[in-house]
Amino acid sequence: MSSYQQPAHGNLATEVRVGRQAGGGPAHPSGGRRGARRKEHGGKSFRPDIEGLRAVAVLLVLAFHAAPKYVSGGFVGVDVFFVISGFLITSLLVHEIARTGRLSLAGFYARRAKRLLPAACLTLLAAAALTYLYLPVTQRSTFGGDIVAAAAYFVNWRLADRSVDYLAADILPSPVQHFWSLAVEEQFYLIWPVLIVLALWLAPKVRWSLSRMLGVVIALVAGASLAYSVIHTALSPEAAFFVTPTRLWELAVGAIIALAAPHLAVFGRGAGAAFATVGLLMILGGGYFLDGTFAWPGSWALLPTLGAAAVLAGGINGPSGAGNLLALRPLVWVGGISYSLYLWHWPLLVAAQAEWGDGTKVSALAVLVSVVPAWLSHKLVENPIRFSAALAKPFKAVWAVGLPFTALAVACGLLLTTLSSGAEDGGGPVAGAAALNGMSAQQQADLWKVNSSPTVKPDPLKALADVPEAYGKGCQANQDTTNVSSCDFGDTTASTVVVMAGDSKMLQWQPALDTIGKAHGIHVVTVTKSTCAFADTTAVLNDKPYKSCVEWNRKAMAKILALHPALVLTSQNAAVALPDASASGPGDVPPMRGGMERTWTQLQKAGIPVTVVLNNVNGVPSPVYECVANHRSKLSECSFGSPDYRTADLQTDLAKALGAGVIDLNPMICPGGHCPAVIGSALIYRDGSHVTATYVRTLAPALQEQLEREFARNKIAWK
Repeated sequence: MSSYQQPAHGNLATEVRVGRQAGGGPAHPSGGRRGARRKEHGGKSFRPDIEGLRAVAVLLVLAFHAAPKYVSGGFVGVDVFFVISGFLITSLLVHEIARTGRLSLAGFYARRAKRLLPAACLTLLAAAALTYLYLPVTQRSTFGGDIVAAAAYFVNWRLADRSVDYLAADILPSPVQHFWSLAVEEQFYLIWPVLIVLALWLAPKVRWSLSRMLGVVIALVAGASLAYSVIHTALSPEAAFFVTPTRLWELAVGAIIALAAPHLAVFGRGAGAAFATVGLLMILGGGYFLDGTFAWPGSWALLPTLGAAAVLAGGINGPSGAGNLLALRPLVWVGGISYSLYLWHWPLLVAAQAEWGDGTKVSALAVLVSVVPAWLSHKLVENPIRFSAALAKPFKAVWAVGLPFTALAVACGLLLTTLSSGAEDGGGPVAGAAALNGMSAQQQADLWKVNSSPTVKPDPLKALADVPEAYGKGCQANQDTTNVSSCDFGDTTASTVVVMAGDSKMLQWQPALDTIGKAHGIHVVTVTKSTCAFADTTAVLNDKPYKSCVEWNRKAMAKILALHPALVLTSQNAAVALPDASASGPGDVPPMRGGMERTWTQLQKAGIPVTVVLNNVNGVPSPVYECVANHRSKLSECSFGSPDYRTADLQTDLAKALGAGVIDLNPMICPGGHCPAVIGSALIYRDGSHVTATYVRTLAPALQEQLEREFARNKIAWK
């Protein structure tokens, strides 16, 4: 917000009165002048350089989204926003205490509701409409859930969870993905006044001044959050980017500047000019020199965060130095609509890229066009409601603005989810792979030419949810952990144990192996980790060493050796690895082959036979289920030829060299070397090249036949 507003007084239950501090006088966390240069909105303090700083922040974000090649570090604009928010909100709260001797929580939350919710709700409604009109039908349900989460301001946690979900790899950027930062701020707004209330209550009890108590509280929050940010970013950068604890320190830095304002004022305008100039250079330097290779936020986020803090500190006595540039009228105007501009640019950008491609020209045009709805929203929705005299009372503002607007956005997201939920899977099981029985080789090879199916199961709109039962039980270790997560299937009382070891390409066979195990007295144990091959090598993830995979492999081997199963079934998607932990890049085949050989040989020397289930394909041209959803009467459009069997070829070659067994179901997935989208009314693929649980179940007879052969080869009794 650009001004400090008068407090709205509620009843005693929603106010905190400030008593006298030791030494007399009212509690006063930060005295001194506010550093305002001019007045606006009825005499409230206004700093044009802060509006200009907002403009720099939003322009960096917009440039990054429109042309990341040229503004590779524009994401630092969000960090700048966090510092500004921490500064302004803390200033508002402590000045209210200084003026009135009390803190009205109801008044604070009412102002937040009037300021943020109307424009946000309007954007969410537009995002729902754009999703329905332009984005893939298979993604509507997911994005409807995102809209609900954005309206309730917890979408950052939803996105964090999705960022480390290997099964969500096909999901496009959400049209409300940018709401993650707004969710962080809203969560800050919930806890920050409460912390100040606690400081108000605690300060006189320990005979501290309020300013000292607040300083200690904020410093503790900032220190703990920064430490967590550095650690969590190193361990899981994808999730760390979104979650609130890794960002609180940036807001706390702004709060520290607000509390330190009286002390900073003594430095004078000369020092202020230096602060502002250096701070702006730090921000712009980060926007230009940083890029996606820097794990974020982590320690590198100190650059734009401290830069923003320096600009804020430099303007305490009024804009000077670079602050004068920030106070220029064009930047002040952009800063004034920065909230609406941030809201509108991303849904329009996502829709434009879905319709016309993600080229720089399309992206830049979409961002430029977003200025129009942003200005209209600011002029016709945001400001009229924000400054409405009829909504001056806190509870009236909450009931007339907060709840209705939030409920409307939630309802819109739920409606989008409902309209896109897909048909119920009814009518019993489908033939699936059984449809191949009795067909000639040529008939099987021509299946890709079939254009229609009386039914398709699962419905393409539900394909992403058609996963093995093991996922719902938490059987697969995620990318962050090194712990082995295992589950039991089949006949769990049987003495014959078969271990499934590898990544999700091994785990996809769990439904069929569960059926086989129950019928033939086999205890099936899963030992799998997301995107992690069962191999003694330096796995690669995003062109970097996949360290947790290396440690997981060590623990997985120890667990399997302790179990000493009758047979280990293994599979994987990756065909490449890095030569050692100091290397980076896409990886190569020899390190992966060497790692697989060491792992298989170690098991064989321990008297545990190994059988590899050949990887079906390494990838598909595009999400097959999405194509089927859009071409239900022309399924041949969704088939593909020349399947990529890099990993299967590697597995076959190594199995031959080591005398390991081979199970090959690829002829029933891509008969004749061409891969249909549907066989026997069963949809073949869910996310990426993973086979749907529905089709896997229909492959159980074929898998059983080959598994029985492997039992016989290794002299294991078959029941």
